[in-house]
Amino acid sequence: MSTWLDRLKRLAKKNKLATKVYHQAKSNFISTHIGEITPFQPRRSDNENIRYNLLVPSINKEHVFGGISTAIKFFEQLVPEGCDKRIIMTDASPNEEDTVAFVGYNLVTADQDSTEPFQLVAFNDRYQKTIPVRKTDIFIATAWWTAYNAQRIVQWQEIEYSQQRNKLVYFIQDYEPCFYPWSSQSILAESTYNYEGPQIAVFNTSLLKDYVLNKGFIFKDYYTFEPQLNEVLQEKLETLNLTEKKKRILFYGRPSVLRNGFTLIIEALRIWAWNYDDSSSWEIISIGESHPDILIGNGLNIRSFGKMTLDGYAQALAESAVGVSLMISPHPSYPPLEMAHFGLLVITNSYENKDLSKFHSNISSVETPTPDKISALLIKLCNEFSGNNEIGLNKTYNESYMDKSDLFPFIPEIIKKLNPNNPE
Repeated sequence: MSTWLDRLKRLAKKNKLATKVYHQAKSNFISTHIGEITPFQPRRSDNENIRYNLLVPSINKEHVFGGISTAIKFFEQLVPEGCDKRIIMTDASPNEEDTVAFVGYNLVTADQDSTEPFQLVAFNDRYQKTIPVRKTDIFIATAWWTAYNAQRIVQWQEIEYSQQRNKLVYFIQDYEPCFYPWSSQSILAESTYNYEGPQIAVFNTSLLKDYVLNKGFIFKDYYTFEPQLNEVLQEKLETLNLTEKKKRILFYGRPSVLRNGFTLIIEALRIWAWNYDDSSSWEIISIGESHPDILIGNGLNIRSFGKMTLDGYAQALAESAVGVSLMISPHPSYPPLEMAHFGLLVITNSYENKDLSKFHSNISSVETPTPDKISALLIKLCNEFSGNNEIGLNKTYNESYMDKSDLFPFIPEIIKKLNPNNPE
């Protein structure tokens, strides 16, 4: 739609009739809905078994990594023995292959008030539909729009069952108002942090927690956890040979996720390719999301490996010398830390209170990540590796990052606070 509308816009500058047609066509495509907050319409359930509910956008295999994977891990550790579990997908419906990893769960529909103890419920197609909600249902929200709906569900519970409002858990993994320009979505995302009901915040890193609290948002109850190296990566780190690194730049390339600065990295690599005398002896690979290979000049080509298996990712880390991974947000993100642990010399960006160079000596954090600055740092790191191909090994790091055996030690406290009989 946007392509032909753009062409019509250009034509409208030269023709009055085209101008009229353009404005009429444009008005027909004005969005009058905020899709993220399509209402959750609850309905009464007489089942009183305690049930924990995780609201996530999707459990589809192509989406379950990073944030969603961490939220599911938290949920599975949070639910006490003997309680029912329900995972509600708000944005996508899984197929049979997607549910294989959820052992013991049954896929049920929202029109059922199922007694299955462990349920997967797709509620993405929910217009004029309802979902059963028990008086004992406890909700764990993830993305801001799931929090927005969860906050309204517990208000409905309070009225429908004439009870004290249940506490909900808000699993916060980035400052989501900044995922958008100033807009309806940005102000609604921000509103979820200003919720006046009982809410327990769980922050993915103390850096993010400090950023959110410094903006003036108040959470009576909050907890933080720090990144942890994936079990498979930890095993590979101990078994793979890291001393045979290649002249390879590995970067986290996700064109669809703007905060990862994909185009910024590409522009920096173009400058590096022409300004670095030894660039022709290096290879460049992009991981994270599939995209066409990219010619950057001087005979150099960026090869896209897309989303890799953990085994493949570990092998790529073990063989690469220099890493680039940006996150234009207060969250540190995992790739730069993973790269640094595998002995890569890493370029990332700082952001307000975030400076990952404090956590690992392999990490260089650019305060103002322009293409020129990134390319200059790339040349420096490539030269350092060329002079010593084991330079990234045996570096110092802050043990609070990536090495905790107990990722969520505060879970018993949260379970206690979620008990409706707890006066706190």
